[in-house]
Amino acid sequence: MKFCCVSEVMTPDRPVFMHGFGARTSKSEGVHDQLYVKAVMLEANKTLLLLTIDALGADRSFVLGVKEALKETFGLEHDEVLINFSHTHHSVFLTGLDTEHRRGAYSIAQEGWTDNDEELDYTEDEALFRFMRDTILRMTEYCRNHLVPGELSIGRGLSDFAVSRRKPDGKGGVTWSPYVDGPIDKELLVMKLTDAAGAVKGILYNYGCHTTSMGPDNMLLSNDFAGRTSRVLEEAYPGAAVLFLQGCAGELKPRKGADGTRFKSMTIAEMEEAGTDLAQDVIRIMEQAPFETVHCSFRTALADPLLYTEQTPAAFYEPIASNPDYNSFYRNAAIRTIQAIKDGTIKDRIPHYISVWKLDDRHRIVSMEGEVSTEYSLLIKKLFAGDTTLALGYTNGVYCYIPTRKMIGEGGYESDCNFFFDMRGPFVPEIEEIIVGQLVKLDLTLAARD
Repeated sequence: MKFCCVSEVMTPDRPVFMHGFGARTSKSEGVHDQLYVKAVMLEANKTLLLLTIDALGADRSFVLGVKEALKETFGLEHDEVLINFSHTHHSVFLTGLDTEHRRGAYSIAQEGWTDNDEELDYTEDEALFRFMRDTILRMTEYCRNHLVPGELSIGRGLSDFAVSRRKPDGKGGVTWSPYVDGPIDKELLVMKLTDAAGAVKGILYNYGCHTTSMGPDNMLLSNDFAGRTSRVLEEAYPGAAVLFLQGCAGELKPRKGADGTRFKSMTIAEMEEAGTDLAQDVIRIMEQAPFETVHCSFRTALADPLLYTEQTPAAFYEPIASNPDYNSFYRNAAIRTIQAIKDGTIKDRIPHYISVWKLDDRHRIVSMEGEVSTEYSLLIKKLFAGDTTLALGYTNGVYCYIPTRKMIGEGGYESDCNFFFDMRGPFVPEIEEIIVGQLVKLDLTLAARD
């Protein structure tokens, strides 16, 4: 096996309207820590490219634009490239040049939230896409020309870094409160890349948690706790590239932000303390856990099923659109949804990328588009019990939350906020069966290639 790691700064050089918190009403006011795009290329029987981007996410206009450029330039197929987003709420949401696949309703240049997408100018967004695309192509070229022989291995441990924000209300529903007894995948997985001399050259750590230590009051660009965690690891392992692989974190927040029955917005110092804590968990695995060697024989597959929503009527959103107690983000989203239902442009189904990378017979990476619930991570690892599976959310795009059947029945933010994204209503419960069925089909397809 051969590999190469490389990173580039992607921090905007001017104030931008950060995405992630609807309560924000103005552009960024500086930089706390640099934002990065990082790449790892793995070459064995075939070549794989894993990208991590310090952004809230991206739509298919961005993802397809990057993947098509990689295919045209290097022959990498879409299933051979993973783009994982840290989901920091102190960065931007990325779009591309293809307006048909643009999610809309947000631009890095906007001054505030709007109920009319036609008011937004995407010139700066498209310039950022070109910069990101060209940077990724340059990084990929570098990797291709600087591959070195080495070994890939995986270690595992547990971390109590995250906590659920869906606390049962005793009436069949949930409240937005810390819930330490909630279902959560606590597994922290570390992929280690060592060169022929045994030196650590790459650390990829996989854990699921919203990068929202700080809240909407923070106006500085930052990768939140993940930025701090990676910096601590870079200091502990000089010469090693460090990448955060965001897991299935739809309903998870940093435990340090739990304050009784609510979550507080951490200060920068508190955020960095939290990031250091997670880094120490990774270091314990690096220093104490047994690592399993991956006998690299790569097989990849990608599915893109449709997920369907309920047929919610426009009248359901009218109380939100007219209620001054909601902020402008909520009201504008409701206004857009009502209008889209009336003019027939509302979405009642969306495509959903599901990817499986089998690294060898016992090690795989399963990744999904969107803000995937930790319950899917638990389900996936149960489905592939006995193997080592990294479960990634926020990969190959971030469109909306992906709740389980149980979560849809309970309601709550992660199930009910689809109207933010111009979707007609909550998902139908059967999306869980669609996702699991597609995963099983993908794995069987790869097994048949053995």
